[in-house]
Amino acid sequence: MSDGASFGFLGEEFLTWLWFRLETEGGDFDIDGGRSVGISFDDYLRLAPAGEQETTQTLRAGTPTRTAEARAGLQNGRRLQEAKLVTALGELQWQFVLDGTTMTLRSIKLPDDDPELGGPEEKSRERAANFVLIHEIVEQVYAQFLRLRLQPSYLQQEAEAQANWMASS
Repeated sequence: MSDGASFGFLGEEFLTWLWFRLETEGGDFDIDGGRSVGISFDDYLRLAPAGEQETTQTLRAGTPTRTAEARAGLQNGRRLQEAKLVTALGELQWQFVLDGTTMTLRSIKLPDDDPELGGPEEKSRERAANFVLIHEIVEQVYAQFLRLRLQPSYLQQEAEAQANWMASS
């Protein structure tokens, strides 16, 4: 079981949990160093088919998490496979697509360059630091989900609350 893809369902569950968490508790997450990050969904969702004979469902533009199509997809057993997220830490803001199956970040838009920075070397260092930082933020929020997911009471508490949220939408 060394193949990371065999655990892809956890990333898909993570994306669905993020959606649930944002709608029921808000999008603020505490991370290391006493910092708080805000996470929200943006204008792209991809829902994986519930069965082999079905097609992938892609929703774009606006706020797809608020659409009847997205809710119906979840209620019909589709899995949230990819989503475009916006993450903010203080004045810094990133946009990226998170692939739940592989837990990779794509199409990353880094925060704007600090206008006070000097030359290209300093800007390059800041961009590299922001690239590393967004990966660390996602890892920390994912670790929060995993700690919750691995608790013996998860299915009776959190998963049941999430299932009720999905059914009532």
